Amino acid sequence: MAALDRLIVLVVVIALLGLGILVAMTTLGNKVLLNWLIRVQTVRLDGFLLVLILFLLAFYLVLMLFNELKTDKRAIVSQTPLGSVRISIQTISELVYQAVRAIEGIKDVKVNIGEVEPLQLDLRLQLFPDYQVPQLAETVQSSVRDYLQQTVGAEVAAVNVMVTGVLSQQDPKVS
Repeated sequence: MAALDRLIVLVVVIALLGLGILVAMTTLGNKVLLNWLIRVQTVRLDGFLLVLILFLLAFYLVLMLFNELKTDKRAIVSQTPLGSVRISIQTISELVYQAVRAIEGIKDVKVNIGEVEPLQLDLRLQLFPDYQVPQLAETVQSSVRDYLQQTVGAEVAAVNVMVTGVLSQQDPKVS
């Protein structure tokens, strides 16, 4: 999420919290919200500004939602005698996820694909305890590279691994 998106969400959260507090105060007998609403009726500029701000925030939030729903259109493209073959980034991510989860010692993985040709992957791993982290990371790197070269036929330039956590106890692996 971009910095501007986070800022807008923060403004919406603060506005909703403020409105919630005012409504709660009103239910307890305080007339601050009611007095302000009466003022909005007489001083119309406040009302117009409030409506404008609310519409702009709602519009921006809808844009954020549609932006999040867009899929990554990038793909690995190879030419064959019969035409082109496109393998989507989502497919690559799913293949990487499955390959990494098959390695013993891995609890979870998050996949981010930076460049497509040649492939540059960033993997964030959570590990089970009692595994040697450097060796496990190297195993992940070579396994992912080999798996993608075999299944997709793609050149893999980099498999960057970041270990984000090691579980405190080994829970059973759920697939």
